[in-house]
Amino acid sequence: MKINRYTPKIICAALIIAGIALNVSSCRKSSIKTSPVAPVVTESDAAQFASDAVSPLNGGMADQLSNSTSIYTSAPLTCGVVKDSTITIASATGASPVFNYTFDWQYVQNCSGSTPTNITFDFTGKGSYDGERLSSSDTSNAHLVLTGDGSSYLETVNFTRTGVITSKVGRQFTFHSILNIQSTNIAIDKTTRQIISGTATVVLVTTSSSGKTLNFAGSLTFLGNKKASLVLNGGTAYTIQW
Repeated sequence: MKINRYTPKIICAALIIAGIALNVSSCRKSSIKTSPVAPVVTESDAAQFASDAVSPLNGGMADQLSNSTSIYTSAPLTCGVVKDSTITIASATGASPVFNYTFDWQYVQNCSGSTPTNITFDFTGKGSYDGERLSSSDTSNAHLVLTGDGSSYLETVNFTRTGVITSKVGRQFTFHSILNIQSTNIAIDKTTRQIISGTATVVLVTTSSSGKTLNFAGSLTFLGNKKASLVLNGGTAYTIQW
């Protein structure tokens, strides 16, 4: 029987070629770079910003509504005469969250003849807060109409807050947000100046640093006892407490 003495050489050459091909393939795979996943604002992110924009613990809207009742009862008002004031609010030293806001107010007593009917407020605000989950630099504006009949004040509200927000947990990214809250029936206790009831519509437009824009909408229900419930697109109820 004839023995082919060149077989080992052929096998060796084949193994060398296969090894080279494997190394080339491996190099090609290792040179492929994957792009990082672009951050997208979640409903949880949106709900947190909306909650912070409402809570007095972050200098939020509920505090401005309380301030409007203070002006209503303490400022000398004359029918049809527009007045203004500046109110600065800040967190206590060492407190958390940390916030600092300045609000410029204009207000006027509306009357039927010489009888007061309501007071109209407009304010603009600017400042920032640093909370547990988010920090924000933002501006706000609002149009309020307050009446004082009965055992509580009743307030019509159109409030907008626009901010650049940075997440402090998880992905820790930055996004831009425009929040609008509207209501015609927010009731405020005349003694404590705390919100005791009311419902509002909520619209929130967010744009992440990747350029992705998302819209959120829902409702805000004030429950009294320094508590509210926020429900957005997904149907989850987020509790706001201060």
